[in-house]
Amino acid sequence: MKQHVYLKEKKSMQEEFENQLMKSQIEVQEMTSNELAKELHDNVGQLLSCTKMFIGITQRSLAQIPDTLNLAEETLGKAINELRALTKSMDKEWLEQFDLITNLENEINRINAAKTIRINLSHCGKLGLDTQKQIILFRITQEAIQNAIKHADSENISINITTILNTIDLKIYDDGKGFDLESANTGLGIRNMKQRIGLLGGSICWDTSVYGSKINIQLPINDDKYEN
Repeated sequence: MKQHVYLKEKKSMQEEFENQLMKSQIEVQEMTSNELAKELHDNVGQLLSCTKMFIGITQRSLAQIPDTLNLAEETLGKAINELRALTKSMDKEWLEQFDLITNLENEINRINAAKTIRINLSHCGKLGLDTQKQIILFRITQEAIQNAIKHADSENISINITTILNTIDLKIYDDGKGFDLESANTGLGIRNMKQRIGLLGGSICWDTSVYGSKINIQLPINDDKYEN
């Protein structure tokens, strides 16, 4: 009887884990799609327009030293490289090889480029965590960053990732105005964050005040909780 209940609970948790994984993958893809469209319009489109202009100039001045041709080729090369990098993020292969640190660095660089808030990241390198769990952990971290930006009016955020005794220790600090954790428990995605980290076999806690907030996440690296 106990074995039957255990297997039933394990199956239920496995199904919930897979649902949350799929949801996280869709969310990551949607956010990447939005950034891709913006970058294609604002960045790559501008590079291609410049290339067309340089080629046009060269065509009208072929009797002179064609320095603009070299510049056009260089600009086109940049456009092609950026396009490849952006479109690669939409591939299924990208999700299968998902790396938390690399994607978190890209996310932080994108946010810092706006110069409205400063995020600093320190980490211990590659994490010994399977890609599925890294995707879900990335979404949890993304949500924490967005909460600090949108709701806490933070100017600075610090993220520190270390591994201690086969456990990932992820801390997120911000210098915002804080919030009431009890009243915010039904909002700010806090319940969702708790549910997701619970499915990963980890723990998450908040420490908040008028001087800022701290989120502490701990996650076991080797956990066969959802292994077949």
